[in-house]
Amino acid sequence: MELHVKILGWLYVLLNAVFAILGVITILGGLAAGVGSSVQHHSAGGLLASGIGSVIGIFLLIVGLPGLILGYGLLTRRRWSRILGIVLSILELFNFPLGTILGIYGLYVLLNQETVALLNN
Repeated sequence: MELHVKILGWLYVLLNAVFAILGVITILGGLAAGVGSSVQHHSAGGLLASGIGSVIGIFLLIVGLPGLILGYGLLTRRRWSRILGIVLSILELFNFPLGTILGIYGLYVLLNQETVALLNN
């Protein structure tokens, strides 16, 4: 089960790093486009686009952060990572199709008695 915990940890880190990176890119892109547009055209439309891009980027960062924390917790065998992992795995079940697969695998790993013993040490 130790290998499964490591695999699950890396899956959560890698998949949620994508959300975090997209969030940062969206924030920076929205800010650049908004500032460039408002300077060039002297209108408020650029600022609106900048605000919308920032909100979407912040949302992506918020979505990715718990998975990154979970991945870290699983890779370093933190006791709290099992409970967080069960909660996030249940939520992933609704994210069809890849999230569903990750959620099922996460629940399989985290509800196993060997994992309970491994993470409680």
